[in-house]
Amino acid sequence: MFDLDGTLIDSIPTYFRIAEAMLDEVGLPQAPREAVAAMIKEGLTGFRHLIPESMAERREELIEACMRAGREISARLYPDSVDLISGVRALFHRLKEVGLRIGIVTASHMQFIERKLSPLKEAGIHGLIDTVIVLEDTAAKKPDPEPLTACARRLGVEEGRSVYVGDADVDMVAGRQAGTFTIGVLTGVDDYETLAANGPDLIVSSVRDLIPWF
Repeated sequence: MFDLDGTLIDSIPTYFRIAEAMLDEVGLPQAPREAVAAMIKEGLTGFRHLIPESMAERREELIEACMRAGREISARLYPDSVDLISGVRALFHRLKEVGLRIGIVTASHMQFIERKLSPLKEAGIHGLIDTVIVLEDTAAKKPDPEPLTACARRLGVEEGRSVYVGDADVDMVAGRQAGTFTIGVLTGVDDYETLAANGPDLIVSSVRDLIPWF
């Protein structure tokens, strides 16, 4: 089981560009990197991290303005600036060769998932994915383990016989709580120290490093 953004697709730099352009358009000051990172991890609910405390009384209005601007900017920037992370194609083919099932667990909304899966479609590996869990599929989201347990259930495997790969602290916590073997990758939003502090079984530079395991 894999996270999507920053794990399979190189979308994190694009999200930072989108956030920068969005804040400029709305007239808000640029947010600290950690605030943008928190937004990326949480999805649409994370826009609250971008609103300064000094503007708290206008938070809901400004979040709505950010969401409107973000949708427009994302539609313009996203499709042509996000590529498959190196090694994903080879890893997916190898997993299928040895008879393993593949799931994706993402905090992305259903309305955006086709666009976000486009790099995998272009690489010809979309058909190798057995199931995708999006935000609307479960009542809770990562770091709660529910999305991972839902994915394992769809795949017909026990969590303890599963591997979950992600790039963020919320992925590590969710995987650990779900009882999966949990692997952090350094191609996304969090660094080694942040991942290590949240208890993964392994940290590798990229999914490419997992190919020899299989």
